[in-house]
Parts: sequence; structure tokens; C-alpha cells
Amino acid sequence: MTRRLVRIGAVTAGAVLAVGMIPGTAHAASAVVKDPRGDAPRVADITQLRVKNGPARVSGVLTIPHRNKKKLASTDLIIKTRDSGRWKYVVSIVRNRKGKVTDKILGWQRGDDPSTFTVLPCTGIRTSWNGKKTTLSVPVSCLSKTTGTRVKAKAAILARVGPGHDSYDEVTRFSRYVKRG
Repeated sequence: MTRRLVRIGAVTAGAVLAVGMIPGTAHAASAVVKDPRGDAPRVADITQLRVKNGPARVSGVLTIPHRNKKKLASTDLIIKTRDSGRWKYVVSIVRNRKGKVTDKILGWQRGDDPSTFTVLPCTGIRTSWNGKKTTLSVPVSCLSKTTGTRVKAKAAILARVGPGHDSYDEVTRFSRYVKRG
């Protein structure tokens, strides 16, 4: 009986070690930015941004409690790498008045100067809605102007809040730098 218990213990320990040595799926490193509720029109009020820096994609998950696709003109994810200096990437999802996505753009811009905005080629931009959350993501391969692997990001929304009147959310602050996961 003692030998049997020793064998069962050895087999169990071996199985536990074997399972522990199997590599798991890769997880993206992430950071969260909280933004105060009520600092923008309800339709454009971002309350949280989660930035994910995965091996293949950089993503931003925005929490917008009172979203309305028909009032969103543009949703932006602004990304900086450690080696970008004053330059930044701008991922924009543009919607028409019916709420349908009409364009997905990746741009390269110096500071807040729109005259420096240059469109970069990128066919892999994605967006999705799930309840109060919207996700914007861009392939790492499209971020070709820099070589840095650590990124930080912030988000902004341009919303239609009245006839002929557009209003930006107070843009969230930047996240901390997140290493590629």
C-alpha cells in the first residue's frame, strides 16, 4: 500500500510539473487611464481607457457610458512611442450621421499641429462595439515611423452635439508607457 501511494504521488507531481511547463497564451501588457464622468457632453464622455500593447496589435478600449453611434463623428486613439519625440500616431474611426464607419485612418502628426498630419498606409485598423465599450486597434507593423516597443496612449471623441456644432471630449490624459507583451 505504501508503494502504491508513493507511485500515485510521483505521477501526480509529474503531471503537475508537466502542466506547469506548457507555455500559456501570450497576454498583452496593459495600462488603465480613468477620466472624470461629466467633463464632456454625455455622448462623448470617456470614463476609462485601457491601453493594450500586444505582440501584434496596439489597442485602446474606451468606456463611454452614454454612447450614441449616430452622434460620433470621430473616435481617436493617440499613440506615442518612447522614440517619437513630439510626433504621435493618430488612429481615427470616422462615422457618418447614421453611425456607420466611413473611414479608418492612421496618421502621423507633430504635436497638436494639424498642418503636419500625414496619412500612413495601414489596412489592418479595427474597431468594435460591445455595450459601453468600444475598441480601436492598429497592427504594430503599421507604426513604421518609430522603432520603440513601449507605447503610451490617450483617447478623444469628436461628437455631433447639435446642428452644425461639433465638440471634442476633454481628451483623456496619456497612459503610462506599456511594454510590448
